[in-house]
Amino acid sequence: MKKLIKKIAATCLAVVAALGLVGCKEEKVISAYDIAVKNGFEGTEKEWLASLEGSDGKDAEKIDVQDLYEAAKADGFAGSMSDFIKEYFSLDITENNDTEIIANNISSVVSVCCAFIETSTSSSILGGTKTTLNASGSMGSGVVIDLDKKNGNALIVTNYHVLYNDDSDTKDGISDCIYLYPYGARNYFTTGADAKGNLTDVNKDGFKNEKDQGDFGGDGIRARFVGGAMDYDVAILEVSGSDYLKESAVTEAKLGNSNEVTVGEKVFAIGNANGEGISATSGIISVESETIQMGALNNPTKAVSYRVIRTDAAINHGNSGGGLFNAMGELIGITNAKNVEDETDNMGYALPITLVKYLCENIQDNDGVVERAMLGINLLTEDISVALDENGKLSICETIVITQSGQLGTASYGKLKMRDIFRWISINDGEQIEITRQYYISDILLTVRMGDKVTLGMIRDGSEITVELLYDEESYFTTYQ
Repeated sequence: MKKLIKKIAATCLAVVAALGLVGCKEEKVISAYDIAVKNGFEGTEKEWLASLEGSDGKDAEKIDVQDLYEAAKADGFAGSMSDFIKEYFSLDITENNDTEIIANNISSVVSVCCAFIETSTSSSILGGTKTTLNASGSMGSGVVIDLDKKNGNALIVTNYHVLYNDDSDTKDGISDCIYLYPYGARNYFTTGADAKGNLTDVNKDGFKNEKDQGDFGGDGIRARFVGGAMDYDVAILEVSGSDYLKESAVTEAKLGNSNEVTVGEKVFAIGNANGEGISATSGIISVESETIQMGALNNPTKAVSYRVIRTDAAINHGNSGGGLFNAMGELIGITNAKNVEDETDNMGYALPITLVKYLCENIQDNDGVVERAMLGINLLTEDISVALDENGKLSICETIVITQSGQLGTASYGKLKMRDIFRWISINDGEQIEITRQYYISDILLTVRMGDKVTLGMIRDGSEITVELLYDEESYFTTYQ
């Protein structure tokens, strides 16, 4: 027994290799040393470790984990082989996976189902016109960003396009019949339409109307539209007093910092893929920040630009509004698009969560719309450098130059000049945020409110200067809705 125990640490790596395990932690050697002392070894831990190697370092070659286990049992150990490994080597022999992280993330994502009423008018063969009521629906996803479970209240962020139908009878095109379904909830949602899209008369009362829409008997949570911005593809939903939410496993997403993501990071996309319920896919960050163009919701011929994170994690119809999470379980993006061109694979996109966070706060502070402070200048990225930092991450640094000075009627008029270079920006004498990417400027301006002071650190003609801008005029803001 003493001989076997004496050689536990020397055998440890061989045992680990045979089992496909990771390795021995420091506390495992200490545990083995304690046993060696108990079995008669006299000396320090260092002396004991040195003694394990023996004369040629091969003393333990023929000892396997079964020998060690049998020796331990002979000395009074009563547990299983798994218990023995865990106690004496502190090894985790379970599969190294991400189920716990994914479980927490899934609990913060919901399916979003919407119904729309569309009135169409056509000419009758007998003359006159005929009015028809049609119903349609959309399915997407949302992420809980604020939760008061005790009172059944929550705020959910999603994509604007999930809630919008340009042909809807509602004034703003936003559905007024929105239901949410957490993971595991029963989804009995119906748009009230038959196979041809016409509203059915479920109530048998002679009327074909929105009374036939909704969730009758399922676990759907009714939500209302708080606000959003079509040009940013972001919208907020609110749930109030939901009994189902109070008793559910729903959690609030932990927000990460999308400005710190890097190419190659492991990510998980979670959402209502193809409208079949919440599911998860995995991949990596392919591009940490880029711009894509899509047709505007209310005018497909008009191009709208979105700044996004690109990922190779599978993103499908229904994932819109869902979450992109990093390996630490932090929400780093809201999935909103995928490339569907022929011969193109694994190109999905998510709105960066730092941008989305600024937008959500802006929407709540401005009665449901986005009010973005404007500088009234034109910018150019004049130089780009790439470096590998001490953490092994690639970082990009851009030199941002003004190519048109402040325009009349803007906060920067007469204060910013051509060829000025951005160094940092601060709101109300707060943190000075270094401007290393051009998008930082437009993102940070979303946090400016009426009456705020914006301070800019600039380089002008080779010298550092400070410029202060006071946003005390409504004309200094642009509204997005």
